[in-house]
Amino acid sequence: MKAVIIVLVALTGAMASAAPASADDPAAGAGCQANELNNMVTASDGKALRCLADEQGGFSWMADTGAAGTIAQLQNQGYTVTITRIGSAPLDQCKVTDVRNPSTITRTNRTGTAAGAGSLETIVVSKTIDVTLDCTG
Repeated sequence: MKAVIIVLVALTGAMASAAPASADDPAAGAGCQANELNNMVTASDGKALRCLADEQGGFSWMADTGAAGTIAQLQNQGYTVTITRIGSAPLDQCKVTDVRNPSTITRTNRTGTAAGAGSLETIVVSKTIDVTLDCTG
């Protein structure tokens, strides 16, 4: 399923930078906490990492590949990405300033007969997440 990007242009307001993460020597793929969402750290190998929502509904340190890369990663995980954007610079010049509000909506279906024999199956209906960009370049 191809995710849709919704672009919202914010007319006013200041952007706040993410606070530094509190993780000790994180590595790409290692878990991070919900309160660290969007925080950035430098791994021991020198790569920039960002705490993002992962495919299992948790949070993991992932390589920070800039705005387009972050959006693509989230879309590859099945998220519909809503973008709030300040400025008009091209996407490759934008910085991710916030990733928030990951939401997964599920539905449970009963399979089998109406008499109650069968099983329950939970399916993901939709996944959304908000990304804020600073494109003032």
